[in-house]
Amino acid sequence: MIATTPALLVSPNGEVEELLLDSRHVDQLRCIGFYVEAPRAHQLGRRAVVHAGHGAESVNNVARQAWMSITGGSRPPLLRGPVVITGATNHAGDLTPLSELSAEAIQRAAGLLSGATTTIGFKVSAVQHRGGRNYQCDAYAIKRNKNTGRWAFAVLDGIGDRPQVRHFAQRFAHLIAREAARHGSPARALAAARVQARNELRWEFDPSAVAVVAVADHRSPLIHVAWCGDARAYRLAPIGISQLLTDDHNYAQDLRRRGRTPGPYDRNFITSCLMNGDIGTATTERGHTRRLLLCTDGAYAPLEERGQDVGGILDLADDAKDAAALVVDDAIAATAEGFPDNATALVVDVTQT
Repeated sequence: MIATTPALLVSPNGEVEELLLDSRHVDQLRCIGFYVEAPRAHQLGRRAVVHAGHGAESVNNVARQAWMSITGGSRPPLLRGPVVITGATNHAGDLTPLSELSAEAIQRAAGLLSGATTTIGFKVSAVQHRGGRNYQCDAYAIKRNKNTGRWAFAVLDGIGDRPQVRHFAQRFAHLIAREAARHGSPARALAAARVQARNELRWEFDPSAVAVVAVADHRSPLIHVAWCGDARAYRLAPIGISQLLTDDHNYAQDLRRRGRTPGPYDRNFITSCLMNGDIGTATTERGHTRRLLLCTDGAYAPLEERGQDVGGILDLADDAKDAAALVVDDAIAATAEGFPDNATALVVDVTQT
């Protein structure tokens, strides 16, 4: 079993996001090195460590302010570029999880409220259920680019039921959402994640996941969607009509295109995933979208098999939180006598401004 250690990546522009580091010290340093070039450890009080680079990048005033907040005003070192802040080193030499109080101080220094779900033009909520699996291998991430105000939403469904798969899905959900918010292209974010996943030699197994990503910008009339595999995106129009925006990458869909009827298990054989295969794209007009749903097959498949309309649930719900909970709760209830899969629903309510 691979344990994980929460840490925070703090960028000079004020972006703060959670990272999950492996339990072994050598792998922790390798992961930190992916974000910080030639990192050097600075002891931040007794309970935290700041890993900063030696380059000539811009001064990270957010990290410096966090340092002063945590230490009660002591003078920080000259921190440049992105930094990773972890907990202190334990007796075995491994980095420990960052304490909750320290994480809150860092969030405050960045001017962000931890756990906020209300945005300018968007209200977001996500609900997950482990189902009958041993591990929750679905993952989701919500990221905002502070410079542009652009938001990205990602949902991943890890293939398998192992702690390694869970870690893979969680890590890449955050990486994909961050990349999509930065550049505005969910397809580009999936392609970049594919290259990175293939090139990472530290994985001791063959990880993969299916994914769906959406990018929304309050300044743009379009919401952009990209996916690989059978994770889905639905939109609900202001008049209550729902539409499936994605096209499943699986054997069942291939058979339908050829005019053949798929069998009961053909949908389980995917033809695309994060590691290889097609990356699909779609757009929807923001003005014609009241609500957006990103979900895994554990959320929509049981409802379809029971003949229940996923879009109808979206229309009945009062808000994003209610919609996400209804989709997942109904999906788990639909397979109560079977073996429920991991189920995840992320709902974005779009405010028309």
